[in-house]
Amino acid sequence: ARGVLRVHTRMDTRLLALRLVPGFDDNILMHTITAGAESGSLRALVLQLYGTGNAPQVKEDFINCLKKATELGILVVASTQCHKGSVMMGHYATGKALESAGVVSSNDMTLEAISCKIAYLLGRGDLSNDEIANLMCVSMRGEVTHTDALPPPPFSSAFERASRKGRYYY
Repeated sequence: ARGVLRVHTRMDTRLLALRLVPGFDDNILMHTITAGAESGSLRALVLQLYGTGNAPQVKEDFINCLKKATELGILVVASTQCHKGSVMMGHYATGKALESAGVVSSNDMTLEAISCKIAYLLGRGDLSNDEIANLMCVSMRGEVTHTDALPPPPFSSAFERASRKGRYYY
């Protein structure tokens, strides 16, 4: 037996989920972060990034904006827009830049699972942002696959076809 059902009602839902699209304006994000931090109405920002956790690489202002958000005490979490797969922050240059800005990976969690987990962890009131960041990749109720159990990033289909035929195009 797992124990008695406990309903947690202290949820802190001061979070914003933002789906990135090509050509988005960094200034809007910066104004949102600044206003949210000053008023206390924004505690976490969930970014739905491209693919396995990529963002526009040439947008240094975007990375600086996320760094400022973490400095202002806003938890920034990266998720993927893909239906399958996970965020792999350390595999690409963009992911490494996001990590250095303080962005936390959500691995393979759905947006709904991320939002509920953040709301629950913030609502507890006894955890710092660093502690919450560390708990994001820890499975509490089966919502996330452990990092070691995730498959490696897939190759492009052209590379897979060529490698099956024994040809290499590089």
